Amino acid sequence: MFDNLFKDAPAIPRAGDFKNDQGILICGKCRQARECLVNCPDGRTVKKHIRCQCDTEDEENYLRRKRHEEFQDRVAKLRRLGITDEAYTAQRFENDDGRNPDVTEKCKQYVAKWDKMREHYFGITFTGAVGGGKSFYACCIANALIDRGVKVLVTRLSDLVRNRVQDKGDFVKLRDFDLIVLDDIGIEGATQTAYNIVDDIYRANIPLIVTTNLSLSQLKESTSIEKQRIYDRILQRASYPIKVDVTISRLDIARKNAKKTQDILLNEENITKE
Repeated sequence: MFDNLFKDAPAIPRAGDFKNDQGILICGKCRQARECLVNCPDGRTVKKHIRCQCDTEDEENYLRRKRHEEFQDRVAKLRRLGITDEAYTAQRFENDDGRNPDVTEKCKQYVAKWDKMREHYFGITFTGAVGGGKSFYACCIANALIDRGVKVLVTRLSDLVRNRVQDKGDFVKLRDFDLIVLDDIGIEGATQTAYNIVDDIYRANIPLIVTTNLSLSQLKESTSIEKQRIYDRILQRASYPIKVDVTISRLDIARKNAKKTQDILLNEENITKE
C-alpha cells in the first residue's frame, strides 16, 4: 500500500493541506512538507512526494495493524488445526470460577514460563475424580498458549489411535506441534498403536499435558506390562502432577440442578431461573 505512495510524482492534497510560496504542498496537520523539488537530467524541475510526520505515523499504524491482523489470522488457524473439539475453545482462564485457586495459579505459571517448559520438555499430569475440572485447566493452558502463537494440539489418545488404525494418519502431524494435550488418558486400549503414538511424541521431545481419572499410583504401578510401557513414556513428558479435587462449589451446582429438576417434576410453575 504505502510503497506505491512515495514515488516520482506530486503528493495528492488532503483536507487541510496548503501550498507555501514555492508551491510545495504542506501538511495541514503537522506542517511539514509533503513534496520536494527534484532537478531532472533534462533540465526540468519536478515535484516528488515525500513523507511528512503524519505519513510516517500512518504507515507505522498501518503496518502495526497489518501485523496484528496477520497474527490473529495465524492464531485462528492454529486453533482450528489444534482444537479437535469445539467445546475445548471455551475453556479459558477468563471463564474460571476460582474454585481451585492454587491449581489456576500453577497453570498460569506454566503459561508464563512456557519457554523454559518447552526447552526442558516439561508437561503436566492432571489427576482427580470425574467433574473436578481437569480438562478445563488443561484447555486453559492450551488456549492461552495458542493466543501467543504456540502450536498446541488438544485431542484424545483414543482418537489418534482410531485414525491411525483406519489408515488416516494422525489427521495432523504430531511433530508439527510444540505441545500436545491428551485428554482422558486411560480409556484407550493398551495397544501397540497407542504405544507407538506416545513413543513418537516422546522421541520428538514434545511436552505433554494429560488428564486422567486414574491416580498417579495407578499410572506408575499398572499391573499391565502394555499399559506400563505407555504410561512410563507419558509420565516422562507429563512429569509434573497436579491433583484436581471436586470442590464444594461443584457439588453445590449439582445439588442446585437436582433441586431445579425436582421443581420441574413437581411444580413447573414455581421454578426460577438463575
